[in-house]
Amino acid sequence: MDRVWTGLRYLHDNLHRVPALVIPCIEGRTDGQSAARQAGHWGSVLPAAWSFMLAARLHGLGTVWTTGTMAVEREVAQLLDIPYDDVMQAALIPVAHTLGTDFRSAHRVPVESVLHWDGW
Repeated sequence: MDRVWTGLRYLHDNLHRVPALVIPCIEGRTDGQSAARQAGHWGSVLPAAWSFMLAARLHGLGTVWTTGTMAVEREVAQLLDIPYDDVMQAALIPVAHTLGTDFRSAHRVPVESVLHWDGW
């Protein structure tokens, strides 16, 4: 978890240097809706953003899904003229050329510890 916090701090300190910031948005707000109602909205934006991030990687660009600006979503909406009452920001995706190409898989816990089959 230390690597995550180190990376998060680095991003925070260098966000102003990122050449492109993409904010995927959802038309309509899900504030106060049930999880079932929200799922349809999020089920649309997440695959689209993920595809965008994969396509960026294919072209030598690095991305990361962040949600740090969600705490100040209204202020970001005002700054960028996003109609807050009608449009919900889903994330903030910084996009930039990577510093290197030596990528490796992140540490993952064994799938058996998080996957439940035919019951919990």
